[in-house]
Amino acid sequence: MMNSSVLNEFLCYVYSDDNKTVLSGEEVKEIEKFYKENYKNVNTFSEFLKLDPSITKKIKKVKGAYAEIERQFNSKNALQPGTIIECVLAQTIANMYNLSCFVDSFHSYIRELPANVLPYLRAEENTLLCRYIYYDPNNYNNFLIQYGNPTSYDADLFLNNHIVKLEFKDRLARAGERDIKRYDENGKLIIDNEFFRDNSEYIPLINQFNEETDIFSRYSSKCTTINYNDFDEETKKEILRSYFTSLDIDTLITLDKDNNLLAITIDCVDGTDDLDIISTVGSEIRPAGKNSGKVFTPIFLNNSISNIGGKIIGNNALVPVKNMQNRIGRGTGGDITGKKINNLLFVNIEKINQKDDYYYFSLEDVKQLKPTIAIHVKIVADKKSLKEYYNDELK
Repeated sequence: MMNSSVLNEFLCYVYSDDNKTVLSGEEVKEIEKFYKENYKNVNTFSEFLKLDPSITKKIKKVKGAYAEIERQFNSKNALQPGTIIECVLAQTIANMYNLSCFVDSFHSYIRELPANVLPYLRAEENTLLCRYIYYDPNNYNNFLIQYGNPTSYDADLFLNNHIVKLEFKDRLARAGERDIKRYDENGKLIIDNEFFRDNSEYIPLINQFNEETDIFSRYSSKCTTINYNDFDEETKKEILRSYFTSLDIDTLITLDKDNNLLAITIDCVDGTDDLDIISTVGSEIRPAGKNSGKVFTPIFLNNSISNIGGKIIGNNALVPVKNMQNRIGRGTGGDITGKKINNLLFVNIEKINQKDDYYYFSLEDVKQLKPTIAIHVKIVADKKSLKEYYNDELK
């Protein structure tokens, strides 16, 4: 169980030593870019590793990143956003505490782990909770369990029977994102009972959006920015506090611009009169490409087809080929996965037929993007200023 003295001890360890991250932020981006551009170009993982020895050398510095890349490559899947930096931060902390033994729970016999680690790896229904485990072969009281559940925090650091709950983030990342199921024919966001019950802290931001704008207006020629981000600062900070408390996070782990390891706690949301620690710039409401479903504004659909020179015949649409733009699949490396009616409506490529200069498709096959609201957190303080901020705890 957690106590404040263990958290203070951990903060002291982070800020009293020169703890650089195993890889820099730029190196992480370099690996992600290289993977995206090359994972479909070779057949085996060994071939992939031979493509660029310098990249491979960096990947091998981070055991979790190596395992993650190998698994995604073998499944021919794109890397999940943020996964590599999470593994880098976990490896950095593992190195700090000499947790030199690494276990990939997907490819290892869990029963071979130290006995005191095993009770923490499974939920009550006996499902495996973790991705990776780091432990000290000379001190089984210290170990780290890295999870992969997006609805929970990222890792537990066990220090002499006490737990520090860790959340891993890049310097600029989302600290809370919620899907809004739909909007009406006027483009106003609709809040259902479930959203109201589970995400009440977001309601003021949604109400502000509905008072000042709507989804359709964001796409008009008069609107220079599609995403809406003109939110009240205190409301955004309240959501950040809720992010810490609802996930039960003890400390958020990240890095500064010089790749120093940082650890911040919930009080950092407010900072001080002399020091800003966190920025929420970039928080926004936007339609999300990953979040689509059946059309829920049929009038808007009909008008949209008409606006690009299309015709509706019964339950089908006929649209000039030149008036539908390509839709590039997220994480596909540039593959065309659909055709867009506009930025909110699209049809998957396999549902479209072409005859001469026209596409035709069923209205039932049109997909509509749903909105999402995301709170971004950017760490603007550096290690030196945070060390001064935590001065009392570090004594």
